Amino acid sequence: MVRLSAITLQKGFEALAEQLREQIVTGGIPAGEVINERELVERTGLSRGSVREAFRVLETQGLVATRRGRNGGRVALRGGSEAVRSSLNLFIRGQQVPFVVLLETVQVLEPSLAELAALHRNQTDLEALEVERSKLVKTANASRFLAANARWHRAMAHASHNPILTAIYDSLGPGLLDPRIAGFASAEVRAAVVQAVERVQSAIAAGDGASARRRMEKHVRAYREMVERLAPATVTL
Repeated sequence: MVRLSAITLQKGFEALAEQLREQIVTGGIPAGEVINERELVERTGLSRGSVREAFRVLETQGLVATRRGRNGGRVALRGGSEAVRSSLNLFIRGQQVPFVVLLETVQVLEPSLAELAALHRNQTDLEALEVERSKLVKTANASRFLAANARWHRAMAHASHNPILTAIYDSLGPGLLDPRIAGFASAEVRAAVVQAVERVQSAIAAGDGASARRRMEKHVRAYREMVERLAPATVTL
């Protein structure tokens, strides 16, 4: 006897969202182009409500944004790290991923990014790293220090010129670098972070991938030990 599961037809708004998604990501609809709602209604035969529902699906995926004003409407976007961040955030919260697992993830990710940064960085990347390092060294305010630290690590990730790893890091890194633990950015912690950042940056500037990896491994291992010692098990992003 043949066993069949129930067959359901794809909803109109889902079919439209799928077609628009494919055209946006392949460049058929260029980034910045306004997608006319009325035209979609006329060409597809769908209701205005269905077309708007398709737009909502694409908005959650970071592929469409609403632009206000005289020439406003739904505008196509290149999928960026915001879409990755949204998806990862939903996954982390939905699966109730423990904070320690996120620490493990960054502990694996950051040394690879540091090595790639040393191999692929250009002059603009080095200048960006130096700007953020300088701010890190000069600030003593805890919240501003944590923000500067996050910006330096983000600049390091972007210097890798690996868009996939960078998008993942952009999604995870900022929350982990500021775990919202009382007293986390003490003078002792700030001094240790600055020293580690300068050592990693020196290796990146020298183009020494192996050294950049080793120094970042040491840095993130020490960071994890500090966080696990200070943070409750329930700490979340």
